[in-house]
Amino acid sequence: MKPAPVFPILLKTILVLTVVFLFNGCAEKPQPPLFSLYGFQRLAVIPFSNNTQDPALAVSLQDEMTSEIVNLNAVPVIEAGQVAAYLKSLSAKASDVMTDSGLRQNIARHFKCDILLVGSAEGYNEFLKDEAPRRSDSGWGFYTDRKVVVTNNAKLMDPASGSLLWFRNKNWGASWHNTWNPLPVPESVILPGQLGQFIDLANLVANRLDHKVDVEPPAMDENDGGALIYPRSSAFARLRQKAIVAAVDSMVDDFQGHYNWTPELRTHNGQ
Repeated sequence: MKPAPVFPILLKTILVLTVVFLFNGCAEKPQPPLFSLYGFQRLAVIPFSNNTQDPALAVSLQDEMTSEIVNLNAVPVIEAGQVAAYLKSLSAKASDVMTDSGLRQNIARHFKCDILLVGSAEGYNEFLKDEAPRRSDSGWGFYTDRKVVVTNNAKLMDPASGSLLWFRNKNWGASWHNTWNPLPVPESVILPGQLGQFIDLANLVANRLDHKVDVEPPAMDENDGGALIYPRSSAFARLRQKAIVAAVDSMVDDFQGHYNWTPELRTHNGQ
């Protein structure tokens, strides 16, 4: 009997070991949060300030962020309503927290908290635009483009020293929804110049999808300072909520571990 060839067996062994090594090297290792909320005693949410034309945006942002931080199960949270009531009892304002060390210490003692969340709504923009009609395989129609962009700031503060522990400036979230709107134009119409015989191009609004139960203005590139659309439009109300969630998600991501990281993997310094 001839002895088994050594070289092919050795080559297969090397190949298997190489694959295992590469696999293990490429596998993502558990990563701790960029900023860990684990280990703090309690977090108090200071009512967010509002610098936008949307009067409800600050509360929507603070409530969404509070909900997502609570879901982390990293630290007990005092919600903004409780803090607002306490500030009112002191005849103090949320805007004073950043500069008034005595007020911060009163909040810390009252709620037994060692970290504060301070934030603001900085921008709210609605976009609505009807594109030029075009002919597709299904006939004539046009796209309506809808978009909402939310901009905000957020900070985590040490109430004792007033130092910033974490911050995000000009953070933003966006959501959009484009609809194809068929036009009541005969199939015999082929050229754009013939459209005027069948439809008033200046009044495409009547043919928008999502417009039957909504009240949307004529097409515009950006609603800057005008009447808000979302209170009258379910389509824009949905976009607004999705933009808020997107903005908050991008911030709370800093507090989350990744690739199967769990709090049990923390080292002695909390990371």
